[in-house]
Amino acid sequence: MNIIRWCNENNGFLTAILSLIGLVLSVTAIVVSIRTARLPYKKKLMLGSYMSVGTSMIPGVGAETQILGMSASATNVGNRTINITYLGYAIKKDGRYNMIYPVNRDFDGKASLNPSEMAETQFYKDELLKCFSKENRKTKLFVYAKDTEGAEHKRKAGSVGKLIDNLSK
Repeated sequence: MNIIRWCNENNGFLTAILSLIGLVLSVTAIVVSIRTARLPYKKKLMLGSYMSVGTSMIPGVGAETQILGMSASATNVGNRTINITYLGYAIKKDGRYNMIYPVNRDFDGKASLNPSEMAETQFYKDELLKCFSKENRKTKLFVYAKDTEGAEHKRKAGSVGKLIDNLSK
């Protein structure tokens, strides 16, 4: 009974609580509407990496498997087109990402990806071994993509030492 009497005598307190609840609901509605408005312009890239393996059948000996190289792939999982200026691998040195380019051949790591499209680039085994042989084995390796808006997309792909060990097998 004391609570009801106190509330009847202090109606300004209840007005303040209702105003605060209204303010919280208004802010929530504004945040939800802004997120909904941005949804069609969402940009998101999913990066992947895999080893390219070749198998040959040798009569009398059986199958022989060897690693041919690595591929970096990017899939547009956002809602708008992304124009990529570089897709490949990078190592982090001195706080910067240093992109890897093949030395002995033309390299086209560019792509224009519509939503749900994928692009990939190939790196041969000898190119990777030559490129990483002088690097510290603990240097981190990343699948790396850069778009025309300057955004960097990266995903850790291990270390240089592990890559060299896998390619040398």
